[in-house]
Amino acid sequence: MKQIHWLPLLSLLVITGCLTTGGHRDDEDDETEIALDQVPDKVLAAARKAVPGLEIEEAVTEVEDGKTIYTLEGEANSKEYEVEVDANGKVLEVEEEDEDDDEDDDGD
Repeated sequence: MKQIHWLPLLSLLVITGCLTTGGHRDDEDDETEIALDQVPDKVLAAARKAVPGLEIEEAVTEVEDGKTIYTLEGEANSKEYEVEVDANGKVLEVEEEDEDDDEDDDGD
């Protein structure tokens, strides 16, 4: 009976998986929630300029392509916002969502 050597086979599968994903995972598990006082002032200012009246409630940081990206979540004008800003204060994306979107539309 032939004996299978699992370690070389397992190593080959791991290496192949790393090569096909570029050596890193591209998911949201790499995000880290941080305190608002840890967010650079220029990042906060850029988000508030992009969404006037923004009250920032939460901050998350992640590294994309070797660059730190801050995702700031907050509220302005009865809407929820998510603003992505790089470490230099450049706004990358603004997402807007009505607060009513999560509620029932039955008029109650």
